[in-house]
Amino acid sequence: MSEVARQLTSGRPAIWLELSPPAGIEMEPLLRKLDALPAGIGAINLTDNAMGRVKLSSLVFGIAAKQRLGIPLVLNVSSRDRNLNALRSDLLAAAAYDVEGVVALRGDRIGPEAAREPHLDAMDLLRAVDEIKIQIARRHGAERAERVLYPGVVTNPYRADLARELDLLARKAAAGARFAITQPLFDAEHSLRFVEHVRALGIAPMIGIITVRNAAMARYLKGGVRELKPAAHHLALYEGMSDEQVRELAFERNLKLIAALRPHVAGFVIMSGGEPSLAIRLAAQAADFNIPIPAAGLAESL
Repeated sequence: MSEVARQLTSGRPAIWLELSPPAGIEMEPLLRKLDALPAGIGAINLTDNAMGRVKLSSLVFGIAAKQRLGIPLVLNVSSRDRNLNALRSDLLAAAAYDVEGVVALRGDRIGPEAAREPHLDAMDLLRAVDEIKIQIARRHGAERAERVLYPGVVTNPYRADLARELDLLARKAAAGARFAITQPLFDAEHSLRFVEHVRALGIAPMIGIITVRNAAMARYLKGGVRELKPAAHHLALYEGMSDEQVRELAFERNLKLIAALRPHVAGFVIMSGGEPSLAIRLAAQAADFNIPIPAAGLAESL
């Protein structure tokens, strides 16, 4: 079994840390920050040119981090700007380095030209993952295939047409998705309603938690990230606060949300928002909550 699969069905909520690779070729500064990761963090989840901003290959940086830290790796793989053969090649490379999990997504379509270009979607990518795993099983045995590329997707609980979002998620499940990472969530009531829908599809829910570092970042999330516009009232709380006040309030709210949701979810993805140190601090605190959940057990319900 993949270590990612084991974490998501253990009944003990997984704590993953989401990061973006460096913008240039120098990996050591970010790797040094990751040296401080506490033991309770189950995996590093690396973004793939999020918001259309070019970064170092997540596969290259992920391999360096995995070899240095010995921590499981979950790679976001975007089908944007790649053809099917390029995706298959990247997936084979990830499997060769025993990358435990992969998140299939289309990726942000940035700029007017993007709307005119044909794109593979997450279902195409999930099918490619399945094909690669079958190929590995035939050549290297089922055990090797099961250890790598556990397939997941992303989902948006704030989508105005929730029925359409759930239909999309159901199609992703049919194509092979086994877990879903949400957009950042901010309140327990909304989160729990969405989690019930996700679990009904047989998918392990991983809740996105973002570390807001200052009022400017909150304003950007509120006005510049379309998917988060329905959460604007949560982000407006930080207006006029100092950086220290924002960080402490966001930290407190995030810990309360994690505490409320932990009996109901497979885990949490702590999103760094460009500041790994804050995310590492939050992930360390969240990991302290990470004692076994009594049996109402997620593993039984998924």
